[in-house]
Amino acid sequence: MSLAELKVLNYRAPAGAGEIVVAGNAAPAEACVIRTCLREVQIATHASFEAAKAAANGAEIYGGAEAYGFLLRLACGLDSEIAGETEILGQIKSAWREFETQNSLASRRLRPWMQRLLQETKEIRSQYIVGLGSATYGSLARRLLGGRPTGTTLLIGAGQLAATVLPYLESHDLRVYNRSPARALQMLAAQRERADAGHVTVLEPTLAAEMDAWGEARDVILCVPADATRDAARVAAWRARSVHAGRVLHLGLRSATGSVWESVSGIATLDDLFGLRDTQAEQREALLARARRVCAEKAQLAELDDAAGSRPGASNHGWEDLAAFQALGS
Repeated sequence: MSLAELKVLNYRAPAGAGEIVVAGNAAPAEACVIRTCLREVQIATHASFEAAKAAANGAEIYGGAEAYGFLLRLACGLDSEIAGETEILGQIKSAWREFETQNSLASRRLRPWMQRLLQETKEIRSQYIVGLGSATYGSLARRLLGGRPTGTTLLIGAGQLAATVLPYLESHDLRVYNRSPARALQMLAAQRERADAGHVTVLEPTLAAEMDAWGEARDVILCVPADATRDAARVAAWRARSVHAGRVLHLGLRSATGSVWESVSGIATLDDLFGLRDTQAEQREALLARARRVCAEKAQLAELDDAAGSRPGASNHGWEDLAAFQALGS
């Protein structure tokens, strides 16, 4: 099957609709159909579709290299509401497996292009999309602390912000301080995976217990509002400790300027966290833009290969068999 014969219809759900319904335009039997809550994609050969009818029913119609480029963007998650997401890839894999089982003859024609699609999706995702990183408070806090912590980590607070940060603190000696130990225990109980990993200690709700923990901690994360009196004691305890590595992250403080924390070397606050978020967002968008360009380039290359007679599946290309398909995304 030549690339010119490849046809893709993309039906998007209307704004506000709970699901996509393609009324009056059932997919042909020889089409591989991918259904999600926001779209229906039909993949088949050019002759299988009635383009005018599909257009009337609201389909975006792609053919040849344009169709292949769309499928690449789709499989890479670049056409999703959350750019770079991986769920759509699993849906494509599932739809293709079902299609192969139910329609072996039609799938034989599409298989070379699906093999190439999945192989190149794997390549693009591994180079430009995997590891983009999330932008949660917890993930950004971990990055500000330098990645996976070593030594003792002290988490102060047991509110919503602390609960958000907690799963990202992978220290094997985590100490949690809160003026209500019961609330700290409740927070840990709600995240059993973290509570069972390593050693977690809920401290007594006394100033002495907190100060002792400051003296032994390598990293400290404060998820409580700034407190001028308490913070002065915290700064003194931090300076007096024997450990010289590590960092203080104060998420109850927008900026250290003008506060008692200003003199603490390496202090990070909400401004630093938001700055990292913005930088990461710019880097993420740059990588996603590059991934989209690569999708377009590969679609053009597929068209050139097809014109030269070097279609996927030919012996001179040596594309991987469908074992690669099964392993994709794992």
